[in-house]
Amino acid sequence: MPVAERISVQRILFPWILSPQKDLVFYIGSALAGWLYVAIIVYAIVTLENPLKDALAVVRLGQVHIALTLQLLVVLSWGLILDAPHVWATLARTLFDPDEWKVRRREIWVSFIWFFVGPVAILSPYLLGSLTAPLGLILPAAVLSFGAVAYFVFFRLWAYYHVVRQHWGFFSLYKRKAGDYGSHVDCVDWWFFNLSLYMPLVMFLASPFYLKTPGYVDIGLMVPIVGEWSLAAILYPLAWTLYLGAILFYLGFQLRLWLDGSALNGSKLSYMALIVPLHLVAYSHPIMAVFLVPLVTVGHNIQYHCIIYSYAQNKYPARMEKEFRWVRGLFRNFWVYAFVGLAFTLILYRGPWIDFLKHFTGWRLDKSLLNSLAMMAGVADPASLSLGEKVFAACITGFAMQHYYLDSKIWRVSKDKNVQKYLKV
Repeated sequence: MPVAERISVQRILFPWILSPQKDLVFYIGSALAGWLYVAIIVYAIVTLENPLKDALAVVRLGQVHIALTLQLLVVLSWGLILDAPHVWATLARTLFDPDEWKVRRREIWVSFIWFFVGPVAILSPYLLGSLTAPLGLILPAAVLSFGAVAYFVFFRLWAYYHVVRQHWGFFSLYKRKAGDYGSHVDCVDWWFFNLSLYMPLVMFLASPFYLKTPGYVDIGLMVPIVGEWSLAAILYPLAWTLYLGAILFYLGFQLRLWLDGSALNGSKLSYMALIVPLHLVAYSHPIMAVFLVPLVTVGHNIQYHCIIYSYAQNKYPARMEKEFRWVRGLFRNFWVYAFVGLAFTLILYRGPWIDFLKHFTGWRLDKSLLNSLAMMAGVADPASLSLGEKVFAACITGFAMQHYYLDSKIWRVSKDKNVQKYLKV
């Protein structure tokens, strides 16, 4: 039935990308995983004296005692079960797909540069210090750690941008499925989407509790510029005004559409109804902001696993050419896909190369690995890590940075007809 006919007989449309059940569980409902983390963190804040270190409970398995801390329940459960495997999914979708090498060979090779960006940024101040030391100029610790701080701030901001861009992709797919277009509608959607998801970040950076949040560095917004006025004092109320204004205007716009007899896009609105408040809550408290990355990323991970597996199932089983045998095998069924993703995670964080580094360097890599993961997730301050832990973390973030870069190239639905074909949009 044409879009115009459907609009004439339905007041609220629910276009689905896959199916009602799959969309509600994996796309729209995926944000509920973030809300589950919110509930765990709120419970820890209310019940524990030190939520960042104290355990909610201790599980005893024979002689092994496992402390259920927020770092375990939130950071490790997210990072090891969902996040690292979703990075692997991008590599499988590109490195093992012959079509991608034909179309994007240059981009694939360029993507490996991201493994060097972090270590170079971190080590450059130390190299500079080694050159200035013989001249009698000893660089202070703050200067030596500047490269690490700058790199990891950039990493976190790109991670957030990456998540928001995927949300825009799904938002746009629901618009596309419903034929939800029009100059006024597109303009209002664009402004609402960006203001509702980026203003909480600005509010957090300018908030009175930003400097009290562990793991975040002073970026100078609190420094007075005119009298007692600082950039934070200006940005904080302005961001709140834009945020609340965008929410109220969008609700009023939807009400106006309804009163005018137009159909509302129920899938699009349901999608944003779970995501928008989650991003606000994630920035609303110092302890909550510590776990910002898992909170806003876990739903993104679930969405990504579903969309890449759906894409693969629509494409690879039909490609019987010899060169597709590896990628066809990787996506043979869900259990193979899940097993290989978890194996990649274990190899990355617990593989033979970890044992080699432990033996070769003498590091306490168990502690270093946990500190590195905690920093990546926002739990630890980069400046508090040792130089080895910073470089180690930067090497691991290379996989994530490569993923962000490749992801920006391979999912251009509006321009790539193959993506449209295999996503069936």
